[in-house]
Amino acid sequence: MTVKVSFGDPGGSSRSIDEVIEQLKGCEKRFKRLIEKRIARQHVEDVWQESLLRMVQRLRAGEVIHNVNAYMATICQNTTTDMLRQLARQAQALAGEDIDANEQLHLVVNFDHGVGFEKIQKVLRAELTPHQHKIYILKHYYGLDSRSIAELVGAAGAGAVRQSIRAANRKLRTPAVLQQLGVSDA
Repeated sequence: MTVKVSFGDPGGSSRSIDEVIEQLKGCEKRFKRLIEKRIARQHVEDVWQESLLRMVQRLRAGEVIHNVNAYMATICQNTTTDMLRQLARQAQALAGEDIDANEQLHLVVNFDHGVGFEKIQKVLRAELTPHQHKIYILKHYYGLDSRSIAELVGAAGAGAVRQSIRAANRKLRTPAVLQQLGVSDA
């Protein structure tokens, strides 16, 4: 199947979908840097692969793309936003916040829900505010940076997120909490 696309050349040209994807893979580093500006490094490859998949779906649907590089950059931004929202919903579910029942059906939580997990969650819920709990999960489990977390939770900025993390850490480092978690305060 051929599609009409443009890589910045006036008028564009007809190319196969495979040729378009190969051309985009040649610019992979640039697109991954764009993605990494908004999400933690561990999620960049997932976002990139999902972005490529979305581009192929649009090309197969016969969509005319006037500037493939700009369009791919937009897809990368939108896919990154979707991934951040998914991570936020997962963090909300783990923090015990109410979320839409329809959204719960699509959550895939990678935590081991054993006895140890439930014990840790119980302590976190008791000691931290729901806001701090969500930020703590996004930071320490999902590995997101402060800027990404601020965007997700609607915080004033990365500094506000770092301040919440410091406050949570102070609460969790008390001898009583460490004893509940079964950690020595060495």
